[in-house]
Amino acid sequence: MSAEPVSDPGADGATVLGPGTRFEGLLTFRGRARIDGTLSGEIAGHGLLVLGPGARAEASVEVDELVVAGEIEGDVRARRRVELLATGLIRGDVETPRLVIAEGGRLLGRCTTGPAARALAPAPRPGEPGASAPPSRGRPRSS
Repeated sequence: MSAEPVSDPGADGATVLGPGTRFEGLLTFRGRARIDGTLSGEIAGHGLLVLGPGARAEASVEVDELVVAGEIEGDVRARRRVELLATGLIRGDVETPRLVIAEGGRLLGRCTTGPAARALAPAPRPGEPGASAPPSRGRPRSS
C-alpha cells in the first residue's frame, strides 16, 4: 500500500458517502466503505467500514471491521475488530472479538469482547486461512 495520500477517497475501490451526503436505507458493501456524511438505517458489510470525523450513522451495523472517528447511534456487531478513535462515539451495544478505544473515544452501551464474542466470527470456508482439513474418511493408520 502506498504511503502517499489518495486525492480521490474512492480511488482504491471503496464505497464512499462524502461529506454533506444523506442516505436512508440499507447500505451493503464488500471490501471497503467510508462514510463522511449522514446515514439512517442499517449497514451490513463484508470488509472494513470507516466512519470519518463528522460522520453520523443512526443505524444497526454488522461488518467485519469498523473504525469510528464520527458517531454511531445503534448496536454494532463486528466479526473481527472495532476501533474507536479519539473523536469517536458509539451509543449502543457492541459485540466484537477485539475492541480498541483511543483516549477520548466514548462508548455508551454494553460491550461483549474476547472469547464470548468469538462466536460471532463465521467459520472459515474450505481453502481460506484458518480452515481445517476435512475429516479423513479412511481408517486411521497404525504406526
